[in-house]
Amino acid sequence: MLPVSEPVVSSAGSCAAPDGFDERCFRRALGRFATGVVVISTGSGEHLHAMTANAFMSGSLKPPLIVVSVGHRARMHDRLMESRLFGVSVLSDEQESHSRHFAGDAQAALAPRFAPVAGLPDVVLLEHAVARFAARVVDRHPCGDHTLFIGEVLVFSLDEQAPLVFFGGRYASVALDRC
Repeated sequence: MLPVSEPVVSSAGSCAAPDGFDERCFRRALGRFATGVVVISTGSGEHLHAMTANAFMSGSLKPPLIVVSVGHRARMHDRLMESRLFGVSVLSDEQESHSRHFAGDAQAALAPRFAPVAGLPDVVLLEHAVARFAARVVDRHPCGDHTLFIGEVLVFSLDEQAPLVFFGGRYASVALDRC
């Protein structure tokens, strides 16, 4: 692995130079990693807040932990700093409009439907998502201009649909092998 200060050269030429760090190129390099797309939610009813993210991962199987990374400037960051519970809905390849909507590009024809989670009044999850997780915040870790929120999974569900994927600044889907 090269230290950040050494030049990184691709077929397109030099991207990061010893005398500086090219944030735009770094973002493009990170975009080479295909990710799923999720909607993080907290609260319910009039107090519901949701946002699109692709910084989501499993943390542990025992105990069952998930991790979301949220930028300090996002409104969701303040909500999660104050919240005990949050939800993560992994979007299906038919929910691109949901991703755009919760990323701040309001979709006029979209009426997102959230379902409550029994016994957890401040968690709602998107209907028709590929997977849904309700979690209790167990830790928060500063990480540069983001915070990593670690949640213990209290309830989860899954459907057998193709997930929505984000790669190189574009949406895509994954073909499922049906046996």
